[in-house]
Order: sequence, then C-alpha cells, then structure tokens
Amino acid sequence: MVLIVIKYKTFRNLLIMLVLLLAPATLLFSYANRVSENVVQETLEHSASKQLEFSMLQLELSLRQLETQATLFINDSTVKAYGSSSEFSEYINHLLLRRNVEENLVLYSQADPLAHDLSVYWPSLNETLSSNSQKKLTVSQLETMPRNRWFMQDQDGELTFHFLLSNPAITSPNLQHAVAVVETTIASKYLLSVLQGLDSSGNGKSFFYFQGAVPLADHTVDSRLISLIEHKKLLTEASTTHPELFTVSLDKVKYLVQMVSSPSLGGTLVSYIKLNRFLNPLKEVNLLVNGSLLFLFVAGIALSVLLYRNFRIPLGYLVRKIDQLGSGNYQSRAVVQGNNEFDYLFEKFNDMELRIQTLIENVYEEKVRTQEAEYKHLQSQINPHFLYNCLFYIVSMAHKSPEAVVSMAKNLAQYYRYITRKVGANKNSLLVDEIHLIESYLEVQALRNKHLHYEIAVPDSMFDLQVPTLLLQPIVENAFIHGLDQKRDSGRIRIVGSTFNNRHTLIIEDDGKGMTEEARRTLAGQILESQSTDEIGCGLWNINQRLINRFGSDAGLSFSSSEWGGLQVTMVWTSKEEEWNDEYPSGR
Repeated sequence: MVLIVIKYKTFRNLLIMLVLLLAPATLLFSYANRVSENVVQETLEHSASKQLEFSMLQLELSLRQLETQATLFINDSTVKAYGSSSEFSEYINHLLLRRNVEENLVLYSQADPLAHDLSVYWPSLNETLSSNSQKKLTVSQLETMPRNRWFMQDQDGELTFHFLLSNPAITSPNLQHAVAVVETTIASKYLLSVLQGLDSSGNGKSFFYFQGAVPLADHTVDSRLISLIEHKKLLTEASTTHPELFTVSLDKVKYLVQMVSSPSLGGTLVSYIKLNRFLNPLKEVNLLVNGSLLFLFVAGIALSVLLYRNFRIPLGYLVRKIDQLGSGNYQSRAVVQGNNEFDYLFEKFNDMELRIQTLIENVYEEKVRTQEAEYKHLQSQINPHFLYNCLFYIVSMAHKSPEAVVSMAKNLAQYYRYITRKVGANKNSLLVDEIHLIESYLEVQALRNKHLHYEIAVPDSMFDLQVPTLLLQPIVENAFIHGLDQKRDSGRIRIVGSTFNNRHTLIIEDDGKGMTEEARRTLAGQILESQSTDEIGCGLWNINQRLINRFGSDAGLSFSSSEWGGLQVTMVWTSKEEEWNDEYPSGR
C-alpha cells in the first residue's frame, strides 16, 4: 500500500501545482477586473456629480443676479418718479422720465443675456414698459401671479420662468396702491444653453424636469429613458440640492443617472451617462483575460493528459513490472510502448531483469550442486562405517556361527542392493523400506547378542512417507556401539512412530549405558555445528543435517533419557504439501 502512495505522489503534486497556478490567477484577474470597473464607475460618478452640482450652482447664481437686478431696477429713482409724474406734470417732464426709464430698461436687460424679458408696470398709470415691445401687463394678471419667487408658465408649449417684484415689497393682493411692479422673465432657451454647456463639459446627456410639464431637453436625449425614469417615479422623489445617483437599464444598456433639484425654479436637473461606453473597453480586456485563462486552463488539461499518458501510465507500468520482479517472476519483461524516455528505462529494466534471472539460476544451480555434493559426502561417511562393522562381525562369527555369517551376509547383500539401487536415482526412500532395512540389521545384531529384544511400532499411515535414505540405521548402530555393548544385561531397543497435524515423530530408545545430562547437551550442540568429527556425533550430525536440508529448520534430532535408563533419540519433521524428490523442480 505504501508503494501505491509513493508512485502516484509526483503526478498528483504536478496536478496540484497546476491548479494552484491557475486558480489564484483566475481569482486575481477577476478581482482586478471588478476593482477596475468599480474605480471607473466611481470616477464617473464623482466627475458627473461635480459637473452637475457646478452647473446647478451657476444657474442659481444667475437667478440671484436677476433677482438683484429686479430689486435695483424697481428701486431706481426714475422708475419711482415716473409713477407719480402724471400728478406733477408742472414740475416733471413726463416724457423725459419715460425716456430715462426706457434707457435704463434697455441697459438692465442687456447687462445679462439671461434676461429674456424685463418689464415694469405702474398700477397708478396702468402703463407697462418692457424690453419686449409686445409685452403688456394688466392689474388682473399681476394679482394672480406669485411674487418674490420664481414660477413657471407654459405659453403655447414653450416654458417661461418669471420673477415678480413689487414696490413696496410687502403689499396686499390688490396692487392699486403699489408704486411699480417689475417682472423678470427667462425663456427655455437659456435652460437649454445650460444643458448644452453641461453636456459639452461632461460625458453624457442632460435635461430639466418640471412637475406637470414636458421635460426640457434637446433632440439628442433619449425620450424612452425619460419615460423609464418617470415610470420608476425617481424624479418625484428627488428633493435634495446635492446630487443623487442611481442606475437603470434600457435595451441591455446600463445608464448612470444623477439628478439635483433647483430650489429657485422648482425643477430637477437630470444627467445620464452610458456606463457601457466606459465599461466596454474593460469588458474587452476582461474578455481577453478570460480567453487567456481559458487557454491556460485548456493547456493545463492538455498538459495533464500528456503527463498522464507519457509519464503516469509508463511509470505505473514500470512499477507493476518491478512488483512482479519483487514477487519472483523473473521471466516478465517490459514491452516498449512509445517513442519516449521510458523506452530507455524499459530496455535497461529488461536487461537488469535478465541478468538477475541468470544470476539467480546460476546461484540456484550452484546450491543444488552443493547440496548434492554435501549429501553424497554425508552418505559416504555413513556407508563405510556400517560396512566395516558388518565385515568385522562376519570375521568374528566365521568360526563361531556359520548360520550367523550366512544371515549376516544375506542381510548385508540386501543392504547394499538397497544402497546401490538408490545411487544415481532418487536419494529418498519410503519409510517402510527404511524399517525393513532396520529389521534386517536388527536380525543380524540379534545373532551377535542373544539378549537383544527389539520392538518396532510404526503406524501404517507413516509407511508411505518419503524420508532421506539411511535415516534410522546410524542411530540404531550407535545404540549398539555406544549403549548396549557398554552395559551388561542390556539388549532392549524400541522404535515408535506417531503423526499429529502433519508433524511426524520417530523415537528410538535403548536400555544401554545412556548419557549424562551434560553429555546430552554437548551432543545436541555438536549436531548443530557446521561439521562434527566426534565418533558418537558424526553419524547423528549427518542425519540431523539431512533432515534440515530436506524438511527445513524445524526438523531435526533431540536427545533425552529413556525410561530404561539408556538414551532416547527423538526425530521430528513436517511433511510438505508435495512429495519431495531428488530432482529439484524447475519452476520457482
């Protein structure tokens, strides 16, 4: 499991790095675009507000000037004198005063181009003088008009704005007692000029809105936008002298609308700007940036696919081959998949795997040859030992007991026939054959020792077990040489076999001289050494080594005292799942 985590780590880190590069860039560009739009819009709002506020301030100052001129004109001495000149005709030249009033009227009306019309009316004379020769005022008209403030009139679809001032300023609605009444009038042309000045200095369009009247605007103003603003009732809600702003949309076009009220005229100055005109360049830049990000994203995906196909897949394939090699499959080879750098790695891997396979086969074959040589060496140590004993026995019994010699020769012949049959063939035997060999050997020994009694109790279920050749004979021979022959009145040997959970046990015990506990520990240590030259331990060392080589480290010999006081040798091993033979399997 650790290997799987490691082999995907580099590819995963590359993908994470790619995401970490693209995600912050996308967020940064989006944030920068949003900030740019906000900055542009705030700049437009601030600039338009200042221009709108300045235009309204200039208009209010002009209106204050007209009010001041009207005040100065109505308080002019010639205007006052002319109102009473008809009563004192012997002292005042009436015509001369009228001429002076007309000249002053022209001067006042021309002093400021705002004044569309400047008129004066004397109720006592029922006479009107005006810069507009067609202007005529009557008492009935003047009494219905507001005084001391501006008011609007609609004359044949044209808006005019009037400021009426009387002398004295505070008088009853009946103007018969007033000395004079001055009227200052401005036309819509002046307001249109204000709008033109505002439009030329700004970035949008503007118009005047008066409650109950047609909006005052030139032909370039979008009437649909005015209708939309009126429909939203935004104009009626504007009552402040400071600019108010809001946004509306018309035909998918976003407008920034600002308005400010005129306290003198009672109308609203409205200015609007097409935000798309200023934001579209930013949107184009944003589109370019988004296109670049999309290209980077697609390029990142393409790069990921290329990395996956040319890096991740070959690397995973190589790791699987390494896993197979580690599990012992040395015949597996990496197939070259494409023209890339991994081809070189695959070729070197195949070369390395071939060398490992060759090396392991050589080592394995050498091990087999070594074990075979060791086995032959061990067997050569056993066979002469047994042969010498048998020959000496035949010599010693030749004159004493010819029957024993015949029996010995017969059993010796059977023994060597058994041995020669195994040479060059299977180096293992069935346990039943080993038991028959021991029976023949014990029969021979029984000829020498009339007190010998032996017992073999091995269950039939163990007869078909394969064991190394000459497994029991050296142990039984040692029992005679170092046990029974060293103690008088001894002559009992018992061989008992048992099996439990596929673990087999053979116990060989005698009633001979036996061994002390310290001697048994020494013998147990000698059979575990690399080589033994001790007379007693040599044969037992050979058997123990063959058991270990055949069945593994759990097999072997152990020593204890028998119930008769002699030596008990216990042999244990565990059968493998498949029967072992001399020819080592070719597979691994």
